[in-house]
Amino acid sequence: MINLIFIHGVNSQTTGYSNWLFKQIKCYYRAILRGRDLKEKVIEERLAQLVQKEFLWADVTTNLTNRYIDLEYELYGGKQGLWNWAARKIDPLALQIMYYIKDKGDKQSGIMSILSRIDESFRSACKDSKDMVIIAHSLGSVIAFDYIFGFRKYCLDSSCNVLAFITMGSPIPIFTSAMGHADSELNLPASVRGWYNILDDDDGVARRCKPFFQNIPLQDIKVRTGIFPLSAHIKYWRNRQTASVITGILDKILG
Repeated sequence: MINLIFIHGVNSQTTGYSNWLFKQIKCYYRAILRGRDLKEKVIEERLAQLVQKEFLWADVTTNLTNRYIDLEYELYGGKQGLWNWAARKIDPLALQIMYYIKDKGDKQSGIMSILSRIDESFRSACKDSKDMVIIAHSLGSVIAFDYIFGFRKYCLDSSCNVLAFITMGSPIPIFTSAMGHADSELNLPASVRGWYNILDDDDGVARRCKPFFQNIPLQDIKVRTGIFPLSAHIKYWRNRQTASVITGILDKILG
């Protein structure tokens, strides 16, 4: 069994956000296996080894973002018009990012709510299988990066076998550079076999990762998800090219 672990980015994601992508990956992988003239029973057995695991963490920030919206826009008759609509969409996302930065940097309490939630999810998933592929989007990729590289007390168990760390629309270089490490000397953890970074050049959030991690043999892989910065950023989850790239990575590591 191989856990395909999906970690979402900012927003109030609910269960099922990775369903389309997971189904498309299985569809493409089935086509690859059929092209090798394998028996249908063997194909289904291989596909059954891929298990979807979704991690949710945004609910940690729900009370905070809801209270902010109440105070800014609802209880006291906040701004009206187009800017009001846009701001109501953007503000909760910005709050989640800033909350995570504060949460991760709060060394005194040691609680780190979001990383703690991720840790619980990983420990639960590892009870089924230590073999995994991590597919993380946007801020979720930053959270996963912090977790598997072990920058705080909540970190990936060394007994886990990460066949691939796949990031999509990732701003990781912005975060590492802001911490003073534009030229990072990090090495890939022993439990991680490879890092693949999927991005669209029109995505306003995604960044290349390869130039910032000279000691890590990671790959930046270009796809086309959209033509507008925001829509390009959110459409990795329902993009056939993204699904095809991830399937190719799976096929390469599974043999």
